[in-house]
Amino acid sequence: HASCIRCYRSIFWILMKAYLPVRGTDAQGSGFYGAPRGSRTHHGIDYACYPETAICPFYAGVVTKLGKPYRDNPTTIDINEYERYDYVQITDEKGVDHRYFYVEPLVALGDVVTTETEIGLSQELHYKGITQHIHYEVKEGGVYLNPEDFIG
Repeated sequence: HASCIRCYRSIFWILMKAYLPVRGTDAQGSGFYGAPRGSRTHHGIDYACYPETAICPFYAGVVTKLGKPYRDNPTTIDINEYERYDYVQITDEKGVDHRYFYVEPLVALGDVVTTETEIGLSQELHYKGITQHIHYEVKEGGVYLNPEDFIG
């Protein structure tokens, strides 16, 4: 039954909060904060998970953006790919933006969410040799911060 599967996925994510497996190194790179990405560095942390895993945020807040991770830089991947993936941005009470990439939204702009709210389902990634994952990044005033500093 679909509701049982969703419940299982929610429980799975809650359990992952105690120990989230960071995507290691695979054919596409590494999932750690600061990992090299050619001429740039990785601004987030990638957490391994199965596609269609229910995703709950690390922080409560308001959904302030629903976007496409590669829309602003489509040359980084195949031009047909940049519309495939989504992200959800939640702004916490201190004005810090928490962004969850490769997440199909289950929320709308302006929704108030808690750490128990399912904000979306992880999307299947179609890059050869990559570990399935979501990407979590944190920004304040447009500046990237180390997400490890925000995970308790």
